[in-house]
Amino acid sequence: MTTRTDRERQGLLRLTDATAALDQARSIIRNGTPKPGDQGLLALAYCMLTFGEMLKQASHGLVTQAYSGPIALRDKLAHLPHRKLNAEVLAASVERAAAEVLPLIQARIQDLSNTSA
Repeated sequence: MTTRTDRERQGLLRLTDATAALDQARSIIRNGTPKPGDQGLLALAYCMLTFGEMLKQASHGLVTQAYSGPIALRDKLAHLPHRKLNAEVLAASVERAAAEVLPLIQARIQDLSNTSA
């Protein structure tokens, strides 16, 4: 029987937080892409920044290919003036993350959850 290490426990928490941030981003774009100047655009940017940050922390400096896109977006969002946010790029990033990254996150959460507490 294997016990969960502190690192695995932290990884599980970060991946769970990443999933929650992506879920929130998906709910923001569910009714359409926010328009420039809309508070929804700032909320969407924050969700994607959080999503990338949680993946960055969960990867412990070893960025996997799957997480590299969301982490790169996080790095850009952290330094981009809000007036330069591109709603279409953010919405496309949400859709891509949901299709390509979310299944990998869910599989990793499942692996970590199967390790004894």
